[in-house]
Amino acid sequence: MSCLPAREDAGKQPGGAPAVSSPNGALDDLREQLHDDAAVERFRQNYLELLEQRIQEIARSIRVGHTDESVTRLLTLETSSHMVGADELSLRAAALRLAVGHHQPDTGVLFAELSRAAAAARDLLSHS
Repeated sequence: MSCLPAREDAGKQPGGAPAVSSPNGALDDLREQLHDDAAVERFRQNYLELLEQRIQEIARSIRVGHTDESVTRLLTLETSSHMVGADELSLRAAALRLAVGHHQPDTGVLFAELSRAAAAARDLLSHS
């Protein structure tokens, strides 16, 4: 687990603009690495199908105080989001993971940002 504190500007580019990436670019990179369009499409579909459940499980694990489980779930979301090009969601998951890992008492704002980023990623990836 990282020892770095969650930054207030996590998910922002210099100047405060939201970090944005092209999911098509990330998925194209994955296609190039795997040489398998069908596998990449299955990964994208699985990611989308599991996204809402992952967010709910993260909320539950934080609510009941299961820090290790929360950190693991957030790291999984962070990594898979980066792989599909949902970099804003990946950054929000990282910020929340760091806050939870450092036992910061109020993670509600970070969780709300994570939820908004998940909805945006779902919309964007559904139309890719």
